[in-house]
Amino acid sequence: MIAGALAAQLLAAANPQAQLDALRTRRAAEEAAARELSRREVSVLDALGDAQRTAAEAEGKARRAEADLALAEERLRGARADEAVADRRLRQAQGELRPRLAARARMGRAGELRILAASPSFAELVRRRYLLDRILEHDAGIIRVARDALEARARAREARQEEARRREGLVREAAERRGEARMQLERRRAILSLLRGQRALHEKAAQEASAQEQKLAEFLAALPPPRTGDAGYRGFGQLRGRLPRPVDGTVEVPFGKVVNPRFKTVTVQNGVELHAAAGAPVRAVAPGRVVYAGWFRGYGNLVIVDHGEGYYTLAAHLASMSTAMGEDVGAGALLGTVGDTGSMRGPSLYFELRERGRPVDPGAWLAPRSGDILTR
Repeated sequence: MIAGALAAQLLAAANPQAQLDALRTRRAAEEAAARELSRREVSVLDALGDAQRTAAEAEGKARRAEADLALAEERLRGARADEAVADRRLRQAQGELRPRLAARARMGRAGELRILAASPSFAELVRRRYLLDRILEHDAGIIRVARDALEARARAREARQEEARRREGLVREAAERRGEARMQLERRRAILSLLRGQRALHEKAAQEASAQEQKLAEFLAALPPPRTGDAGYRGFGQLRGRLPRPVDGTVEVPFGKVVNPRFKTVTVQNGVELHAAAGAPVRAVAPGRVVYAGWFRGYGNLVIVDHGEGYYTLAAHLASMSTAMGEDVGAGALLGTVGDTGSMRGPSLYFELRERGRPVDPGAWLAPRSGDILTR
């Protein structure tokens, strides 16, 4: 599969028309993104989120179409096998019937009468009549088998053709959905490119992100008070400095003030960004209960776990979520996978730790690791 993908890339690189088509697609996406973001009423975060969600929906539909395609392939193989079995039965019946019909043709219409008339006695006549009836019954049985096999082959052929048509439709649908997902992701990349190249859009996105941080704080403040009687969710405070990482990765954006190197704008990080590969598993750092699992504007797919005694952890930008609100999770339980939903940095995990509603530096809690960028 890897070799095939590499060959396809080399082929595309050697094909000027493919390169031209890719450039046209990218230019069209950038122009569409610029037109959309040029309107003041359009939110940068909403534009990013809409493109991400539309791409995710198209990807989901493509996967379902591909799953249906796999089933259609299996049904098509079954229909082909049924047709082959019916065809073999028909050929066998025809092979058995052909010489018998030829023999009857040679005998002619009066052949049976001649056989019966040549009987030397009445007993022999009866015997010959009985044997001729058995021969006729046997031939009639072969004809019925041949007719049934012919009808079965026709039905199997029709089923095979129907499955082939269905398969072709699913192939087209999967390709269309994949194309739609690629287009939306290209649009998202174009928006990110504009954000990184235009100060006004960058500042607008930073303002919106700051407003969303406030909404997230309000949401957390509205959650029920921490549980104190559940022994399964106590002792989180003792994990300071040795908290396991939610994902296998290093801190690439620290907690606190972060200065953009291009525009010199200052944003405040209430958590840390952990560098990790897309699709990497994200796990609960301690036992707790999931109090939120869903889309949150500016954070993408977000999972919030209540660890008791006023401690909450947040994992954002997830590609997929493997838990639901109200679910109890143990330390190391799978929460989802690394993605870039709601992110303006690409695939990474945003991890936040709150103590009684107040964001605290996760870097002081996580077990240290070489390569971490520490809070300045």
